[in-house]
Amino acid sequence: MAGKTHSRLAMCLVSPTIIFGKDQVRIIPMTTVICSHQILVHAPLQQVFDYVSDLTRHPEWSGGELKIQAVAPGPIAVGKEYVSHGEVSIQKDRLNTVRVTEYDPPYKFGFVANDPDFGNVPHVFTFTRQEGGVLISRVMTVSLNPIAAFLFHFFIYPLIGSPSMNKSLAKLKAKLEENLV
Repeated sequence: MAGKTHSRLAMCLVSPTIIFGKDQVRIIPMTTVICSHQILVHAPLQQVFDYVSDLTRHPEWSGGELKIQAVAPGPIAVGKEYVSHGEVSIQKDRLNTVRVTEYDPPYKFGFVANDPDFGNVPHVFTFTRQEGGVLISRVMTVSLNPIAAFLFHFFIYPLIGSPSMNKSLAKLKAKLEENLV
């Protein structure tokens, strides 16, 4: 696995979303899409965790334009909030609110990004000692309507999502291994 990223995409049908409108109730089945990526990094576990769990440093290795700022000063902890401005497709400066949901140094870090179009999008990073380094696993979960999930599975993820994530993780690996953090 050294030097390569591995990705996996899974989809499963979940409970329907019920939408209440004027004089009607509409049920929309949603599909949960789970994207998983891994990369092996040769750097100390604590250094890897500290760098990845600092959301304000994600722009250093994430693809595209991205700015993340803490809403209030203080240490990283579950519940800490951030504001993110990034790009999705052709949209520039797209606003997301971000909240830390898991913080278990140096093994697990998670956050949820609240996106205006996709709702809550959880991201979970796990860090495992392996082969003289650290295996970073990133799992992102999003709920989409079945048509959007189909397009995501067969077009968006293979052509844009997976290559973008692999490029970001390769950049993360390079920064960690070159001690640029």
